[in-house]
Amino acid sequence: MTDFVKHERQPRPEVRPSSGSSTIDAQPAGSPSASPVSQFLPRCFSLLGYSLVIAVLLAALLELASWAIWSLHPVPRAADLENQPGSPVYAGAEWAREFWQEESSRRTKPTVYVPFRLWSVTDWHSNYINNDQGVGGVWRRTMNPANCDPANRVTVWTFGGSTMYGTAVPDWATIPSYLSRELNAAHRDCIVVSNFGVEGYVTDQELILLAEQLKAGGRPHDVIFYDGVNDASLAWAPSGRPVAHFSFSTIKHRVEGSLAGRVDFLEKSYTVRLAADVLARFRPATSFAPMIAKSLPFVGTTLDNYEANLRLVRALGAAYQFKVYCFWQPILIYGHKPLAAFEQQMVTRDASGGSADSAWFITIAAAYREAELRASRNRNFVFLGGLFDSTSEPIYVDEAHLGPRGNELVAQAIASYIQAHPQP
Repeated sequence: MTDFVKHERQPRPEVRPSSGSSTIDAQPAGSPSASPVSQFLPRCFSLLGYSLVIAVLLAALLELASWAIWSLHPVPRAADLENQPGSPVYAGAEWAREFWQEESSRRTKPTVYVPFRLWSVTDWHSNYINNDQGVGGVWRRTMNPANCDPANRVTVWTFGGSTMYGTAVPDWATIPSYLSRELNAAHRDCIVVSNFGVEGYVTDQELILLAEQLKAGGRPHDVIFYDGVNDASLAWAPSGRPVAHFSFSTIKHRVEGSLAGRVDFLEKSYTVRLAADVLARFRPATSFAPMIAKSLPFVGTTLDNYEANLRLVRALGAAYQFKVYCFWQPILIYGHKPLAAFEQQMVTRDASGGSADSAWFITIAAAYREAELRASRNRNFVFLGGLFDSTSEPIYVDEAHLGPRGNELVAQAIASYIQAHPQP
């Protein structure tokens, strides 16, 4: 007992730091004398992490709310007036609703990149819309006669944009399908029509596509180009000279890796679209006269480019021995068609002059006037801008795309011209 007490009372030996250490290193990590920096950084990163999580959650909630408002608010937008199964061109068509479900789903599929032409037809198969694998890509199905005898087969290639592809109609109602029917009804040989129409194409891209098909070994008897709206749209270039293809700025920014190309996906968000829609309704009326005045001089340049492409097509025709027929398509805002109520509604909207779309259509109309003049003067192509001047029934789905009956009338006009103007 005594020894224990004595031992407890002995003084503790003094601990001296070694020459290679410091008194700070000897302190426990949680002691009050720890470095302020070591305490601040973890708190800073934690706060930053919480802030990012909260920001992402708020952005997601805002996008969800914007989607709900965009989908449910009763004010109709311009796009709501067209491309709908309730449009009069689909009246009484039992297939219309199912077709539009397929068409809406097809349009959500990502675009396919291809060299030189930038994009092409995406692979798709459903009851009413079928894009089949063919030579050099995927192409819209055409209703051709079955079991053609190769010895009597006549091959016809058709080129164009979405109107040739057949946007807004089933396979059997595209211009190439109707054209196959018309040509086979008046021809002793078996006519096989191929649809090389691609949504959004202008003649520059179609010319490259034609060259690719020829290089792949294809040998058509006839080649048909059906254009107008897309090429005329190149004249609408408020920021500069006419561009070479649609989505030029978007593709340019992405290839160059600019900031605009990195964040342009935000434009498709419902939040940005809803904000733009609201601002447009409260923004004071803007005069687009300066934009129109800037674009009108480009009308001649655009038609020069179009006719130069046709000369190249004919040069290929002479080299590869095929016939060439070129047609300038009709559009709702040009000509003297007796308008149905739905068509009149679209024309009234486009002629209001209070939006960029209205200014765009004024430029398009100027391009159509120039195209009509050149077609009558140069005979390089056939102008179909007045094709529906005697058609009172509704045929337009929107300002450019046609329903089945409209495509049928176009195919009949093309077939009649080819039969009346045989080429050697």
